[in-house]
Amino acid sequence: MKTWMRIGIVLLASLAIAGCSKLGDEAPKARSGKEAKAAQGEKALLRKGNGAKPSKSEKAERPQRVRPAVPVKVAIVDEGAITSSLVFNSVLETESSVEIFAESSGVILEVLVEEGDRVSSGQVLARLENDVQQLDLDETKARYDHEKVNFQRRIDLYERELINQQEFDTAKFSLEQARFRYERSRIQLENTIVRSTVDGVVTERIAQVGRRVTANRQLFAIMNLDELFANVNVPGQHLLKIEKGLSAIIDSELIEGVRYDAYVKLVSPIVDPGSGTFRVKVAVKDQNGMPIYPGMFVNVRVIVDTSDNAVLISKEAIVHEGDLKYFYTVHGGKAKKVLLQEGYSNVEFVQATSGVVKGDSVIIMGHSALKDGANVKVITEAASTEQNVSSADDAAKG
Repeated sequence: MKTWMRIGIVLLASLAIAGCSKLGDEAPKARSGKEAKAAQGEKALLRKGNGAKPSKSEKAERPQRVRPAVPVKVAIVDEGAITSSLVFNSVLETESSVEIFAESSGVILEVLVEEGDRVSSGQVLARLENDVQQLDLDETKARYDHEKVNFQRRIDLYERELINQQEFDTAKFSLEQARFRYERSRIQLENTIVRSTVDGVVTERIAQVGRRVTANRQLFAIMNLDELFANVNVPGQHLLKIEKGLSAIIDSELIEGVRYDAYVKLVSPIVDPGSGTFRVKVAVKDQNGMPIYPGMFVNVRVIVDTSDNAVLISKEAIVHEGDLKYFYTVHGGKAKKVLLQEGYSNVEFVQATSGVVKGDSVIIMGHSALKDGANVKVITEAASTEQNVSSADDAAKG
């Protein structure tokens, strides 16, 4: 009997232990959702403190980081004509440059022009004293008039056969001598007046009122600025491309933004064996109402070919990476990096033969640090100006 009691007690104890174990396993499942989330948070903090990486579920719950849009300025791609040209450096010269000399001796009484004045051929530039020359002219004129009257009498006498042929010839010779002396005196008086021999601009004035000068002394220098040209030495490989009459453009760094229409006036048929070049004279055709002077250093662009309806992008859009050139277009708020396939180019534009079409937007400002696919925000001139003004105000207040 005691034995069966012992067995019953052991079985009851085993059942009690098993029931407690089952309740302990189900207790975590009975926890609330808040307690579960708190427990997960505690585990995450513990992992973070221990340097452990977050789980995939935790990464998914985090919000993705959005890169801010880069402000950029764009230009619209257009089509137009662009030329292929050969560029050279040269110095402007003039076809006509003369020096004006005194043709008589004396004191300068009057100077009528200054440097920079435009003059015409025959215009009076200065006057010298002429008292002696005027007296000589009056004297020779009086003698010439006397000889003319005397010769008229000789004609009457000769026709009436009252004088012989020798006396008549002597009177005629005396009249001619008097006329020569009169003409010489008139020229000497005229030489006291200094005149321009060409049309042009006074580039140098040496004459001064009150200065005594001698004959053959330089008084002025005059250049014809309507006949300007530049000589360029073209490599012989372009001999077949350059011909008389080709259009050209001349510009100078001294007058920024101003261009002058020009043309090829002369092509030398001889190639210099030493340099392998031939000489080409490019003349200014139209000055466009702007000043241009001999002696100016200029850039000469001889146009050898023209491409019509070319896709043109601004040179401001080009980004250089080593030997390659790129530009960025804007599509859907993102920047797209495009390799430039370059055709002809000029001072402002370059021809893109692929990767862009008319109407596309290319970035011309803010592209220095861009990457392909970056988010961009196109700003206008007005917005840019307001931003600059706001920045200036903040700087003044700060």
